[in-house]
Amino acid sequence: MQRRRYSKVAPVVDTISSLPDSILSRILSLLPIKDAVATSVLSKRWIHLWHFVDNIDFPDTITLNNIQSTHIFNNFMDSVLISRDAAGSQFINNFSLKIEYNNSNLACNLGFPNVTKWVDLVVQRGLKYLCLHLEVYADDDSDSDDDVIGHKPTLPISILSCKTLLSLDLARFRVEGLTLSSLGFGFPSLNVLHLNGIVFQTVHDFKLLLAGCPHLEYLRAEDIDFYYRGDYLTIQEFESLSLPKLISVVITQCWCSCFPVKALSNSEYLCAETSMLCTKDHKVHKYQLLQCPRYDIPIFHNLTHLELHDRLELVPQMLQHCPKLQKLELHQASFEMRGNQEDVLQNWVEPEVVPQCLSSHLRSCTLHKFLGLQSELMLINYILKNARNLQIMKMQNIRDHPEIETELSTCPKASATCQFIFVDNI
Repeated sequence: MQRRRYSKVAPVVDTISSLPDSILSRILSLLPIKDAVATSVLSKRWIHLWHFVDNIDFPDTITLNNIQSTHIFNNFMDSVLISRDAAGSQFINNFSLKIEYNNSNLACNLGFPNVTKWVDLVVQRGLKYLCLHLEVYADDDSDSDDDVIGHKPTLPISILSCKTLLSLDLARFRVEGLTLSSLGFGFPSLNVLHLNGIVFQTVHDFKLLLAGCPHLEYLRAEDIDFYYRGDYLTIQEFESLSLPKLISVVITQCWCSCFPVKALSNSEYLCAETSMLCTKDHKVHKYQLLQCPRYDIPIFHNLTHLELHDRLELVPQMLQHCPKLQKLELHQASFEMRGNQEDVLQNWVEPEVVPQCLSSHLRSCTLHKFLGLQSELMLINYILKNARNLQIMKMQNIRDHPEIETELSTCPKASATCQFIFVDNI
């Protein structure tokens, strides 16, 4: 009869509890703030550890539908901030908060004032990373632009004087009733700026905000509106704006009459609308004619990846100003957005000098949402005929135009290794 062999079970070692408080607090800082607070029930030692986390992060959007849920959340936030201060915890590295209010009265009376109070506190704690998104769903009978703007909270002024910020991400705010130059604002260390759905009073205010970020490297500005859309910058203001350390820029739906594109000329990646590159004395914005100073497209010496939205008429000219471009993406405006505008490139004459990027550097070209316009074919043929190092020509929705697919497959190509890729969605 065989004897049973009993293996010795190693004793359980509580490695976590052996760590010093400073390490445990650092680990808790990697958690969402609600999870960090929840650890206070583990034992007496853990009751106060979360007070010293430097990351107040709500990774998911918080939806507040009624008075009760709003009061509960407000009380939780007040408790977190008050408890930290009482414990002597003075530093906050990151504050991230995204809230959706389903009622405008609820947002204005119980929401915005509390958010401003919290922000005023955290920006005094050496804050480096701030993400603040506030979404208010307008009432059913509020459909006008003024109603939508009215439901956006006023940006807490204290943010503009937070000198320690490295990254700032704001969505759905309005900047009004103030002059930025009088606030002593500035972000001397900021290298990441994301703006979405922001309403400025004037274009001048937007320009000043950017000018206050001398070390900015990553800029994303989408759906930027103005109370005075006809406001424009002087030639001196165009010349003065400089963002020498920019690496990546996304600017779309910027509803101003003109923008100082020269300030973006050091970037390596640029996503913009062709209307921003207009070199005429005027341009059509929506349904009105707005004046802007005359200026030329700058040379983008470092640009390797370019995405252009809207119409294509300025693409050939833009290519002349991107000598190192390797990747080009074009987003053609839909027929609905174009309205009755003519296909302005149909009488286009190819430039005598081939852009340096086509002859030496361009590797990839993508055309999103092919419409079957003559201008698109002319531009594609021009690129294929001159891009010696082109490896990929990708086109979306080309399958809706089988005759054009056949035509493109037989057109002259400067690159023997270029491959066509036809896709339905990109």
